[in-house]
Amino acid sequence: MVTITGLGGFREVGRSSVLVEGSGRLLMDYGINVQDMGIPIRPPQKLDGALLSHAHLDHCGILPELYKRGFPGRVYATETSLDLIKLMLRDALKVQEKRGLQSHFRTHDIETLERKSSAVKFKNSISLKGAKVTFFDAGHVPGSALILVEMDGKRILYTGDAKFQETELMNAAWNNFKDIDLLICESTYTEKDHPDRKVLRRELVNHVLDVVNNDGIAVLPCFAIGRSQELLQILSDLDVPLYLDGMGKAITQMVLNHPSSVRNPKKLRKAFGKARKIQHHSERFKLLSQPCAIVTTSGMLNGGPVSHYIKRLHKRENCSLYISGYQVESTVGRTLQDTGRYVNEGVDVKPKMQIIFRDWSAHAGRTGILNFVKKIRPKKVLFEHGSRCEAFAREVSGMGFPSIAPKNGEKVNV
Repeated sequence: MVTITGLGGFREVGRSSVLVEGSGRLLMDYGINVQDMGIPIRPPQKLDGALLSHAHLDHCGILPELYKRGFPGRVYATETSLDLIKLMLRDALKVQEKRGLQSHFRTHDIETLERKSSAVKFKNSISLKGAKVTFFDAGHVPGSALILVEMDGKRILYTGDAKFQETELMNAAWNNFKDIDLLICESTYTEKDHPDRKVLRRELVNHVLDVVNNDGIAVLPCFAIGRSQELLQILSDLDVPLYLDGMGKAITQMVLNHPSSVRNPKKLRKAFGKARKIQHHSERFKLLSQPCAIVTTSGMLNGGPVSHYIKRLHKRENCSLYISGYQVESTVGRTLQDTGRYVNEGVDVKPKMQIIFRDWSAHAGRTGILNFVKKIRPKKVLFEHGSRCEAFAREVSGMGFPSIAPKNGEKVNV
């Protein structure tokens, strides 16, 4: 018998982790809650392997802790993801130390993870004890994977985070699956669909041109993985001074080292070459004297170079702050969205610069999730990574696809 246990991310968003047990024992993802650094239920030490869907911290953020506790096995992920987590995990450790939060691992644990990791190519299967594992493109961010585990005659498909529509940066997720016994599916957005990317693209281009032609500066805080590269590609088509600041510089270079991880690597390389990279803090002051567009971190305004730009531009009505990502509760960006005030690092102001929030989500929307379920027709669906998993499971069950939404720690038979 094969069982599934949610260690984190079940009936919640964040700290994703799933344990698969049968003739073998596999861990899929092991992430943190990015805001409070909350961790999943710890898995058994005896694992036959750990599988990583992608390099966002809510899926990978506590992986090194496995080695701190003596895990002797390997972590399997795409080559792109394994490169990206080198930077993401070290940055997470610095943030934890800066905030005075408990660190669950140290740098040497990250180094052990790097030594004991193995790259997996899309559609190439690997054999682990009692299981065959295959990775497929998830369309979410560079390197992201859907994970198919075949164990004891059962076929279990884990989406991690997925996007079933093509974007400027990514191909759509692979969806040609058959005979799936259990689909473990993200349900981040089950009440709405996201705006059409073509409409968003056109609006973004017109907005940046308007700001720059009015002698203003358009500041675009972005998530380092995925969003920075997507908006950089779009803005590179414009005849405006374009700058790239923050962690997005290193992440983009890493992505370019794996050209097959994006839809149009030539365009991304050209965009990266066109953008002027900010290397020193002193350069940020020089930008303020000329109209331009700046792609920078962080996407939720909690830190990174974006704070420098907001502090110095918030009084300028001809400038703008274009926010393209979801703003988690208690972040600086969420406070700005809810109250209209920028509150951070001793600053509490109501910006006069134009503030724009747009939904460029790299997750599937409601229709995408439902179409995926209808396409692959799994025998059972387990919804996780969402705030309304139970309600959505009942709804999908009513459509003829038996669905469940167990709690963290609850075992489910496949």
